[in-house]
Amino acid sequence: MINNITNETSKKFVVAIMSRDRIGIVRDVTAALEPFHANIERVSQTVVMNYFTLTFIVSFPQEYPTEKIKNLLKSAGNPGEFEIGVKAYEPAAEHETIVADADCFVLTVTGKDRAGIINTIVTYLSGKGINIIDLYAYKPDTETFILISQLSVPRRMNAAQIQLDIEALSRKAGLAATLQHENIFKATNEITAPANFSDRG
Repeated sequence: MINNITNETSKKFVVAIMSRDRIGIVRDVTAALEPFHANIERVSQTVVMNYFTLTFIVSFPQEYPTEKIKNLLKSAGNPGEFEIGVKAYEPAAEHETIVADADCFVLTVTGKDRAGIINTIVTYLSGKGINIIDLYAYKPDTETFILISQLSVPRRMNAAQIQLDIEALSRKAGLAATLQHENIFKATNEITAPANFSDRG
């Protein structure tokens, strides 16, 4: 339990929890927070190959040390079940712009799986000052690789040239790549992307 409570202003934390997946993890975590009047403001949860990850921003009406929050959340799981990271929220982060004056694009890459595909793509993007907002990659079978990513591309850049560069880069790796403005991607795809890009943030 949390001790040494002070009556200072509310404290906000960024929390990341990882464990083997099971039913009831979110229930257990939120139940542990409930007695302390914690408010979860943003949350993102996913399961990758039966490993569960939960990231959220939580605020309390009182100020607590980071280690106390970490210990509280550990108590929500079985002994040794959760790997937990807790960081004090920096208010400036909410208003910080990573890429100013940018448009959202969706990059899709498909092809035969091999080591180094993701690094090849993201090294190019980073070198161009393009920020990755969301990234989802998986193998529908033992041979095939699929990547879908939401990118923040500066408007000053030539999107058509970026598309050509990525296509050329992908061809060298035996892959096919497509870069589309987010609005076009939404309009031309009947299925919803695995990550709900528009709701993230």
